[in-house]
Parts: sequence; structure tokens; C-alpha cells
Amino acid sequence: MNKIFLSILIFFLVVTPSYAASKTPVKIVKILDGDTVRAKINDNIFSIRLIGIDCYETTPNNRAYKQAYNNNLTIDEVIKNGKFSKKYLINLYKNSNVQTFEFMGLDYYKRPLGVLYFDDVNINQKMLNYGGCLKF
Repeated sequence: MNKIFLSILIFFLVVTPSYAASKTPVKIVKILDGDTVRAKINDNIFSIRLIGIDCYETTPNNRAYKQAYNNNLTIDEVIKNGKFSKKYLINLYKNSNVQTFEFMGLDYYKRPLGVLYFDDVNINQKMLNYGGCLKF
């Protein structure tokens, strides 16, 4: 795990010297849910977490039940909202030509955190405004 963390950190420090303000080209491999994607950067694949947003879960796991309880929703409503967010993100991706990522740090699980752009459109903000995600 420490090797992965170190690899991610070194990659972003070497590839993007002013990493907090520059965008790195990425290739989306898979959209996991409304706020997490798997992306290829050079020859490495990373799970990337979109900073500042929190989307509902797409499966009935412990976190989904917590979201249901905290937001006074049924588990079915949580899953439905999560699937809506994922589908919305997939549609944004399908209609884009260029994907970039602005690295802003690592989360608790040592995943890269940042802002995703499709054709220079801030996807984090788009998901917050229209994709059913909450501000985090």
C-alpha cells in the first residue's frame, strides 16, 4: 500500500510540477459511480475521487444505509439516486472528446483527489449542479 501511495505521489509531483494548478490528460477506463472513476494516466491506472462532492451509493452497502438514514430516504431511493448520478456521469463522458484531471491531493484511501474536466467543463461542478451529488 505504501508503494502505491508513493508511486501516485511521485507521479503527480514529477509529471505536473505545479500540480495544484495544472491539468493532466487522462483516459477514463471505467466510471465506478457518480464521484469515482478509474482512469489511465500514462501506463498507470488509478481510481480517482472527485473532490468536493459526494454521490449516493449504487449498491446496498453499509455506506448506502448510512446515507439513507442521514437523508431520511429509503435504501431503494439511495440506490436509485446513485444510479442516476452514475448514468449522468457516463453520458457526460460519452459526449466528450478530451478528459483531464487537476490533482489536489489524496483521500483517506490514498486515491488521487481532484477536479475532472471533459472538454474543459468542470465535471465536479456539473455533478453537483445536475448529477444528484451533494456538496462534501
